Amino acid sequence: MALGILFLSFVILVAISILGISFLLLAKNETVKKIMFYILSILSMGISIVGATSIPTNYILVKVITYIIGLLSVLAIIVHIKTNKRTVAYALTIISLILGLLKLYGFI
Repeated sequence: MALGILFLSFVILVAISILGISFLLLAKNETVKKIMFYILSILSMGISIVGATSIPTNYILVKVITYIIGLLSVLAIIVHIKTNKRTVAYALTIISLILGLLKLYGFI
């Protein structure tokens, strides 16, 4: 039963991520892009926190790597606010989200 719930949560997270990335890349309205960017950034940070807290306490290097993946999203927000390089910020958020999902479910 627990594995079924875990699989269901994985499918829901992947679906939300794919829809969010699609809206981020295909939307024409800048307001929609901005909203989706911040939602995906927060989602990516949340995934990295959940992933890091699910790792045993003696796996320090793996925890640090997981937090670094989440910090990519924070860096994306800083780039988005401080500069006009929106494409770089979007790419950092997408990379952070994909790596966070892969790390969360043990594919990396």
